[in-house]
Amino acid sequence: MDFEELWERESPIFKYEEKLSIDYVPVHLPHRKKHLETLAGMFTPIIRTPGSFSQKVILTGPVGTGKTAVAKRFGLKLKEYCRRKGLGIHYIHVNCHKDRTLFLVLKKTSQMLNLPIPPRGFSSQELIGIITNMLADKDQYLILALDEVDYLINTSGSDAVYDLTRVSDEEISGKHRVSFIFIMRDLTALHLLEESARSSLMHNIIRFNPYTSDQIYDILLERIEVEEAIYPSAVSEEVLLTISELVGVDKGGKGDARLALETLWRAGKLAEMEGRKYISLEDVRRAFSSSLVVSHVDVSSLKLHEALILLAAIKLLKRMKTVKHVRLGQVEEVYSMLCEEYGLEPRKHTKIWEYVQNLKNMGVIVARLSGKGFRGKSTLIEIPGIPLENLERELKKYIKVVLEKKRWED
Repeated sequence: MDFEELWERESPIFKYEEKLSIDYVPVHLPHRKKHLETLAGMFTPIIRTPGSFSQKVILTGPVGTGKTAVAKRFGLKLKEYCRRKGLGIHYIHVNCHKDRTLFLVLKKTSQMLNLPIPPRGFSSQELIGIITNMLADKDQYLILALDEVDYLINTSGSDAVYDLTRVSDEEISGKHRVSFIFIMRDLTALHLLEESARSSLMHNIIRFNPYTSDQIYDILLERIEVEEAIYPSAVSEEVLLTISELVGVDKGGKGDARLALETLWRAGKLAEMEGRKYISLEDVRRAFSSSLVVSHVDVSSLKLHEALILLAAIKLLKRMKTVKHVRLGQVEEVYSMLCEEYGLEPRKHTKIWEYVQNLKNMGVIVARLSGKGFRGKSTLIEIPGIPLENLERELKKYIKVVLEKKRWED
């Protein structure tokens, strides 16, 4: 089969495949209507009387519980409302996992506001000034959603959030031009903030719980019947029930809608590659196994040494089959050996600790201090719910690609 035939052939499985992407924001959000209404209600005073005060809202919950979708759907509705009413309120969504420093967050915000930024270097404070001056000059306002803000806090510290939340206080006219939505997996990172910054964020918190199997089923059905991502004839009731039971928190799963959608998409691709017009239960089982890694670890987003530390932990856990966690000191030893194997200079303990915290915030590992039964204090590392063989294979491929690219660039 030539490429043209492949590209032009209609899929027997997918009608609008892109609607299964994690970046797609569905029109309806099953079981998140109240969350969306609560968020909209919290920003009602800002929309009715712009500049009256700076609103700050936290959306918190595990991966795949609808936080990002709710924020983005709110943003889309807000933009449409402001367009119709002629209101100068911007909504900008920045992912702090990709833009991990205050400077990068501000740079992305400036770009999305179409601000002309000269090529010379700017400090974060200068970028804040450029953004706020533009808003003041045009008498406009900004709602800035910082997704996975845990990364910003861990990378840039408390000063980054403090500087952001104090932006509106510096407006000479007294108008508060910037409000915030902070999206995070849990509230742990807030303890790194100073008391003044932390207290200003704790008033408005919307919590997102993991989805049950029935809720996962509703989400999948919505993508098929309403969004038309997959032809109904390609998916049986058994397929949807199986995915729902594998993922639903009440059935021992993680309640992660992203994992469910990823599993459905991968199962569809397996059926498509085999030339079938329907998804089988075996497709689901195979897809679920591979999706576990993808849903928990975006391997390509890891820094090289984060990937090496994770690989070191996996090797230890596979070797010590009867234990579910390993000490950070043990991981550092294997990590150093891997660095030697790959011809790299190992990082110091402080940097390794930072990488471990990043992996913890991503939900890839569980890291905690040892308790009773352990001699001395030590950080214990665990990798729950992910097939180690699959993750190890993905990490090795990724590390190889990164090193080859690095050597080519050198």
